[in-house]
Amino acid sequence: MPGLILQMEQFFMVVIRVGCILFFLPIWDSRLVPAQIKVYSILVISLALTPVVAGTLPPFPQNWLAAVSLVIRELLLALSLGLVVRFVFSGIQMAGEFAGIQMGFGMVTLMDPQSGIPTVLIADLLMLTATVLFLAVDGHHLLLYVLAQSFGEVPVGGPPLMPGSLLSFIVPLGSLMFQLAVKLVAPIILVLFLTQIAMGLVARTVPQVQVMILAFPVTILLGLFFLSLTLMIIGPFLADKFAWFKGPLFQVLKAWHG
Repeated sequence: MPGLILQMEQFFMVVIRVGCILFFLPIWDSRLVPAQIKVYSILVISLALTPVVAGTLPPFPQNWLAAVSLVIRELLLALSLGLVVRFVFSGIQMAGEFAGIQMGFGMVTLMDPQSGIPTVLIADLLMLTATVLFLAVDGHHLLLYVLAQSFGEVPVGGPPLMPGSLLSFIVPLGSLMFQLAVKLVAPIILVLFLTQIAMGLVARTVPQVQVMILAFPVTILLGLFFLSLTLMIIGPFLADKFAWFKGPLFQVLKAWHG
């Protein structure tokens, strides 16, 4: 009986870390994924990891204060890991919003089921494409590997304080989001910008032409054409970015390890 209780306590501690980390990672945090699938995946992953990491687990908290401290520390660890991944996916979404607004889809928004807020159609298209590529290059396997390694690198328990070195490492990564957004849709934005200049020149030289009526279909046509070209070459570029995750994720674990 004491052995069974010990195993249950270890399982609960593993569930806390697995649940916190998956909560901040893409795909698992999507509203499109049913809650039952999320719960089952957390339980199955925790059940598989518990025998492997049991030797690294501390004694189960004996009071509510220690339990709250443990949960806060796990949330901070999960947040720091999730931010690294989120910077790339947020950059992809931002790129889609830039392109969609330039193409004239800024007025045609819909309710994004993942975020619960109105988003541009092109942003949803790029996000779905990135998600498929992420799964195709086994990005989810990398995240699960980092999750398993985190028990050895960052033992469960300890003070619920985020390391100072971690802040100096993660904050500069925020620029990656804007760099990625610009690189993905720079050709589209440039072409549409030149199109707007051309339409302005036409309006000045040939006033009889209804530029406002002509500009909308031309802008959308050119935008969709160059977007299709972008989608054809986006695979290797995003695959490199997804492979880049491994280094920063393990640097985050090392920062927590001290």
